[in-house]
Amino acid sequence: MSATDILLVDDEPDILDIGLTVLRGAGYHVLPALNGDIALILLEQGLPFRLLVTDIIMPGLLDGFSLARKARETLPDIRIVYTTGYSGAASIRSRGAPYGDTLVKPWMPRDLLEIVNNTMAKAE
Repeated sequence: MSATDILLVDDEPDILDIGLTVLRGAGYHVLPALNGDIALILLEQGLPFRLLVTDIIMPGLLDGFSLARKARETLPDIRIVYTTGYSGAASIRSRGAPYGDTLVKPWMPRDLLEIVNNTMAKAE
């Protein structure tokens, strides 16, 4: 695993904390962000993220789809996993948003780890 594997973005601090614990426990280096705007700043720092795990609906200027587009502009090979508590949002991809698997909330820690492991394996 590289120095920075995953950018984890969610506006719910409890979900962010659980995700960090699960992914770090599995050996991933994860940086958290509470919204898309903060995540964009981290992406613009040139960190070598391999995976973006982002909530779709968040406060701020960037929703998850917009953030994924910006992430691909910065890191063309980055993989995307979308998370959402709104099943309708999971089935409607914003125009031009990159493909990514979707994990519906509330997710179980094992579900998060499974989708991340599978997505990271595809990237290798």
